[in-house]
Amino acid sequence: MALATVGGTAAFLSAALIWVSRLWDPSVHYVSQLGATGMPTAPVFNFSLLLLGIAAVLVDRALLHRPLVYVAGWPIAGTLVVCGACFALASVVTCSPGCPVPFTPNALPQDLIHISAAVLGFVLAIVAMAQVSLLRRRPWMRAASLATLVAVGVTSLTGAMLALFRGDTVLGGNLEFTAATLAIAWFGVFGLQVARDEGTLTLPARAASSIPSSASTVAP
Repeated sequence: MALATVGGTAAFLSAALIWVSRLWDPSVHYVSQLGATGMPTAPVFNFSLLLLGIAAVLVDRALLHRPLVYVAGWPIAGTLVVCGACFALASVVTCSPGCPVPFTPNALPQDLIHISAAVLGFVLAIVAMAQVSLLRRRPWMRAASLATLVAVGVTSLTGAMLALFRGDTVLGGNLEFTAATLAIAWFGVFGLQVARDEGTLTLPARAASSIPSSASTVAP
């Protein structure tokens, strides 16, 4: 229960720090640029990305206590631990100045590593949402996961298309930040839901252990 609670809280804190970085330098259009080498926002942003990775791993550890419940195709815990590792890697291997697209003239190997890790982590977050939306329990969590999945998919895809075809960079950046915020908020909500589920399991177990056995209540 504690692991999931800390993980969910860490995810919300991660989202808050990303927006602190964005407000610090509103001229930055895309998320990863906040953590690029030489950016004043880099320490805060990269810490927020590391915090997100830790959040995903903590929720993953909490899910291991209920291996047969949180499974959709394969254990959701497996998706989350790889997702968290990707975000942690992206927080350590940052973009070069300007965060150029990989394989362009100014790009460095670190740009390929960072962007690949960040994109894979984001994709795995979407996969986790899809898995939760397929679970048979917690109808509201299924509905929330599906709604977030659709919203994140639409906003991120639109933002990516704008960036790819040199469209409105301001709109594209806003959409990317929106998609990232929705995905991170989902992590927070899901973590707290897992913690609540753990609590509902623990209480009946404690109550049962406090009831004396029939053998002990029979007088000799």
